[in-house]
Amino acid sequence: MDDNFKIIRVTPIDFYELIIEFENSHYKCFSPEKTNLYKDFSFLAYPNKLKSYKYSSDKITWFNDVSFDSLFLYKNSFDVAKKDLSSKDLRIGFKNQAPTKEHPTHHEYHFSILPFHPEKQFVFSESIGGGHSEMGGSNYYSIDELLKLSDLENHLKLANCSWVIDLIQIHKNDPKLLIDNLVFEVCKRSNPL
Repeated sequence: MDDNFKIIRVTPIDFYELIIEFENSHYKCFSPEKTNLYKDFSFLAYPNKLKSYKYSSDKITWFNDVSFDSLFLYKNSFDVAKKDLSSKDLRIGFKNQAPTKEHPTHHEYHFSILPFHPEKQFVFSESIGGGHSEMGGSNYYSIDELLKLSDLENHLKLANCSWVIDLIQIHKNDPKLLIDNLVFEVCKRSNPL
């Protein structure tokens, strides 16, 4: 295998994409929608199925044993600049906790990551009421800021991802490893079967 096509890391991103880091820090975006792969591989149109993969340096294999080798992935992905990666996010957990005192039907808690952001990789959000003029908002944190939050555990529980608490404690001194483990868990928990 040509080292230029060696897969270093694969990160699922919301909106049906996988960011693949190839050798020499070359990032490509695998978007089944944009490459028209849905026609022959319809499972890729479903977020949980797209995220249900394992990878090695030479291929990605999905839950149904469909595999694409690294050269195919390289050729069927488009270049993405590192600066454009910082806004790409992956939702780790969410849950509508309504009814609450703020809203009777819509009060969602979210926890997401920005795996490629250089500083603030962790996002807590609340969506209250829904629609364009909804209440709520998002806050972005570095690992140090995240660890100082007094309501960290409570928000993760409300976002239906209390399993994250242990990972944060284990990897609090290595944000990159924490991100990698969060991604691994999301993929493992995305099993569509």
